[in-house]
Amino acid sequence: MNNKKAKIQNDYWTRVFDFNFEHRVFFTIITNNYIIQITGGSVIILDKKTSIKIKQIKGYNYLYTGDVKPDESELFALENGKHFYIISLTDYEQKRKVTLPRFYESIDVFGSFSRDGEFLYVPVYKFTDDQYKYWLCEYETKSYSLVRMTEIDFSEVTSWHDYGEDCSFKQLRNRSEHMGVQKSEMIK
Repeated sequence: MNNKKAKIQNDYWTRVFDFNFEHRVFFTIITNNYIIQITGGSVIILDKKTSIKIKQIKGYNYLYTGDVKPDESELFALENGKHFYIISLTDYEQKRKVTLPRFYESIDVFGSFSRDGEFLYVPVYKFTDDQYKYWLCEYETKSYSLVRMTEIDFSEVTSWHDYGEDCSFKQLRNRSEHMGVQKSEMIK
């Protein structure tokens, strides 16, 4: 298998997909203080300056992408499936397991925190009316409650299969942040 790497463009942190399955690190996030590796079954947190392993958290299935809040306090890790996880970068423990809305999945996609860290955006889809339809879920980051879901076009879905030059979350993040949350759109 060819070794293919792709950096997500226009991102707050350096996030890289690595399609070399020999070393089993599929996704790497590099922040000011950490190198975080996502392997499918675990999350490995390394000190950026020393490369010393701080913690490895095991027991996940199909965990392939993630992001770190701009203040480096929390890690978001997204599985291929129905859940995402929030891991504290203070005590390196899993704080939350969040289930996506009923009947929706996140397969081969990646999410991202807003620039201020107050929201988390997660693209999801479901099969309905003989076709796939896509939505962007917006979660507030105090309790990771779903604030709203907005239907999006397939061209706006941030997929790690798009590892070419257009592997960018900027367009989708900007679209969401400029829409503003209307009270009538709030998810109950």
